[in-house]
Amino acid sequence: MSNDILDDPMDTGAPSSGPLVASGESSSSSGAGGAEETIPAVVRFLEHHVVEKIPALLTRSEEKRDKENFDEVYDLTVTEPAVDVETIGCNYDGNAFFLRARFIAKHCSALKADAYIALINYLKENTKDTTHYVAFFNELEQELGSKKEYKVNFQIPVKDTKWVDETSASWQVALDNLQIEYKRHKDEGVKESTRRAMEDLFRHFLVAGKTEEAIRLYSRGIRDYCTQLKHSINMWMNWIEVSICGNDWGKLESITSTAFRSLKDADDAEKNNQQQQRGENATYLVDQSAPMTSPSNRQLIETALAKCQAAQVILKLRNHRYSDVLETVLVIKTECLDSKWYVTSSDLGIYSVLCAMATLGRTNLKKLVGGSDGNGTIRKLLESEPLFFDMLTCYVASRFGRCFEIMNSVKNRLLLDPFISRNVNELFSKIRQKCVVQYLQPYSTIKMDTMCQALGTTISELQTTIVELAEEKNVQLRIDQNAGIIRMVDTTDESATLRKVNDTCDRAINRAQSLVWKAALASGNIHSISDKESRQKRKNQKDRPDRSAFDEDMSGVDDFNVFEAQQQENQRLYDELGDI
Repeated sequence: MSNDILDDPMDTGAPSSGPLVASGESSSSSGAGGAEETIPAVVRFLEHHVVEKIPALLTRSEEKRDKENFDEVYDLTVTEPAVDVETIGCNYDGNAFFLRARFIAKHCSALKADAYIALINYLKENTKDTTHYVAFFNELEQELGSKKEYKVNFQIPVKDTKWVDETSASWQVALDNLQIEYKRHKDEGVKESTRRAMEDLFRHFLVAGKTEEAIRLYSRGIRDYCTQLKHSINMWMNWIEVSICGNDWGKLESITSTAFRSLKDADDAEKNNQQQQRGENATYLVDQSAPMTSPSNRQLIETALAKCQAAQVILKLRNHRYSDVLETVLVIKTECLDSKWYVTSSDLGIYSVLCAMATLGRTNLKKLVGGSDGNGTIRKLLESEPLFFDMLTCYVASRFGRCFEIMNSVKNRLLLDPFISRNVNELFSKIRQKCVVQYLQPYSTIKMDTMCQALGTTISELQTTIVELAEEKNVQLRIDQNAGIIRMVDTTDESATLRKVNDTCDRAINRAQSLVWKAALASGNIHSISDKESRQKRKNQKDRPDRSAFDEDMSGVDDFNVFEAQQQENQRLYDELGDI
């Protein structure tokens, strides 16, 4: 094999000045000139094989990280246009709209083009995120090119390469300046200046869509540079929002728990300060019209607590802790939550209704619907979503057919919600199982056709649900598939039933005897009063100088001393007369 066939890793592509030199000749001719010629060759190799490939490597790394962040491995395809992209743009703002519109574009084939157009327009008008701008344009061109006929509700934009180049260059120059300023302030050791520099750099990363760099920057000890309450609150809220946007759920869990404790401590301290100020104002007659900073701090704390608890709701949904989701939603002050945040008050109402239907019993659900539990919070949250409140009402009223009809109509819409999409099938399965169990309770034998008509489902779906319930041992039944009949298996213990009947009969006999004794006492003009009533009566009549003879006679019959000769069993019956 000749040497010409081998690939030389140091070859830069330039033609050689002469034939190949043997190893002996090269060693004899080594010197200063050879060393000078080797250094440029190494530089040319690095420029050709390393430096030119760095942008491609970085791009592939960003694409891989981006896919991991936005859960593109999630296998979901919705073919119906269950939501309106324009409505999503009106209800959500900033990164919340970006997150939801991107999720719709990835998982809804009918709305992919509209979602990408809305995202492209949003990125160009409000951000400097050229990476996603170019990626979304490529996806849009691929989507429009793969279909001969397509229908979009927005005007198809034109790719602005000039804007991409200018924005990328200006952003990089600003990044270098901000990094230099941040390093200078950090070396000087001034906390306030360092915090401001970190905040500027954080917003600069965020406006370009680089969430990981923003999270990494905050992880360098931003808390050490926050010297005021509003700085700490702003830091916690930024950290929570960027963690949600980047799908960094592990970091978000630790941040929300720490932030909630800090905010609760600040809330308690603020309440104590307000009480002290009220006392000083009352004592020294301080002017009430003087401006105070406490109300603004109070408002900041309440808004931050609402956002922190809403982020905890998202985390609990991902961890399938449905009972905790309902408890958290009921204590959130939704009036303090931003109307266009990642989750709105309507979203929280929908999440809580589904979790309540999947976990709570019928009695607690009735309280939830009536407003006696949670002070009508669920009803207030669902003012703009009457369909979900109707679903809850139908479930409580055992109108399961209408309930299942509403569930099927809103399922695709819920699947396109990035925060509850993975829980929809599980929640619907739990709700369906509870409906089937509740429907089967009063029957011993029932036809499956009749049950399917009442529940608004098919035979196959009903059989699947019943088999799941039987495997989980929630019901005891037998299915006669040939006859289409379900027979319930009676597992009641006869001895336990007999004991319950005997106890009930004993209580009825005791009550009847008590009523007989009370009638006998009434016929003998003897009235019974409880010991508590007699003590209160004696206390009220203590200061009266004259007492009637009737009161003096009745003061001795509090404990029915006239029946002391009776048996112990009858004495127990006398003691119960005061409660009847």
